[in-house]
Amino acid sequence: MPERIYVVGHGAITCLGLDMDETWRGLIAGKSGLRRQPTLGRDQFLQDVAGVVDDLAAVSRTEDRELTRLSARFLTLSMAAARAAWADAGLDRLGDRIDADRAAVVVGSAFGGLDFLEAQQARARKRQDLSVSPFLVPGLLINQAGGQISQQLKLYGPGMAPANACASGGHAIIFGAMLLKAGDADLALCGAGESAFMPAIVNGFYTMKALFGAKAGDRSENDPSAASRPFSRDRSGFVMSEGAGMIALATASAVERLGLKPQAELLGYALNSDGSHMTMPNQERITRCVGQALRNAGVQPDSVDYYNAHGTSTQANDATETKVLKEVFGDRAGKLLVSSIKGALGHSLGAASAIEAAACVRVLSDQIVPPTINYLADPELDLDYVPNQAREARVRTILSASFGFGGTNNVLVFGRADGSGS
Repeated sequence: MPERIYVVGHGAITCLGLDMDETWRGLIAGKSGLRRQPTLGRDQFLQDVAGVVDDLAAVSRTEDRELTRLSARFLTLSMAAARAAWADAGLDRLGDRIDADRAAVVVGSAFGGLDFLEAQQARARKRQDLSVSPFLVPGLLINQAGGQISQQLKLYGPGMAPANACASGGHAIIFGAMLLKAGDADLALCGAGESAFMPAIVNGFYTMKALFGAKAGDRSENDPSAASRPFSRDRSGFVMSEGAGMIALATASAVERLGLKPQAELLGYALNSDGSHMTMPNQERITRCVGQALRNAGVQPDSVDYYNAHGTSTQANDATETKVLKEVFGDRAGKLLVSSIKGALGHSLGAASAIEAAACVRVLSDQIVPPTINYLADPELDLDYVPNQAREARVRTILSASFGFGGTNNVLVFGRADGSGS
């Protein structure tokens, strides 16, 4: 029988905070990390509202010379969140008690180190020189994040690098759990990092009308922090951000052997593909994914207390996700707590679902549900989106869902570590 899988550590770095504690305090307070960014000048970018991690150097480890040479922000973000999750689990203090050959690292991204590529191309054009940094190619690779984490933390087990668009972080957590259930590892450090503020990417999202686009008189004109507004009647696209989230998973036997403290249980999960459109969410396939995750977890819909939504603030996603919840939960959908933290954090693309998973661990420990900020009621979307203020609640079981371009979906099911959510 496959072992139970526990979350034993978590970490994040976001536009709201340089660690998970600061991020969580901001989420619960209903704060936003979004603002106008002078670096996203209108001479190159079609949108200048974004969520950027301030003072990234403050969380960088200067002894990691490879990260400095590789110069891709997603690597530094990923490394910072990975160290935080590893330390949060107390695994940094166990030394040789950890079998490093059975510690997996599964870390993904949607875009990887494209910022490094752009910087090197600009440098070559300016100098009229065809040469580029010898670290450019390794710095571009999405699997370099996991590689650097393995190198710095001395972990030698299986390594994977999911590149599943905006679902990358959730896929990483699921693939890590699969390795543990298959007996290929005892521990798995899983998540994703992202920083993709390049003109072609920002402008590409904007021209396809996925990115936030304000009309004259929009409330964001005077308050850029109001630009991301999931499930709100005036939602008009997501706001790009950067960040990283990591989860440390352990089998039940590893928890006991190493004396780890479970923070939550990963009860189940599901993955599937829409197979219908390159960008539009498919209600039927997402509904199937949510249902399959519940079945795999052995959880009845009536037992779910909170749904951590993908909630991008686009017209299509938020309407589709609401319909999915009504189909899965029926009459109980109106009693389900639903919120999207992308109102506060923006959309960090591949890293978003890993950051959201870390937030779910905090919900279970603190019994507080973060709000969907910037919310104005939409008569077409009539669920309880925990509008604008955090809410204390008895939360035993959580679903966290993510959907990516290309039609790639995942759903995670978390329960309390004491087993009351199973």
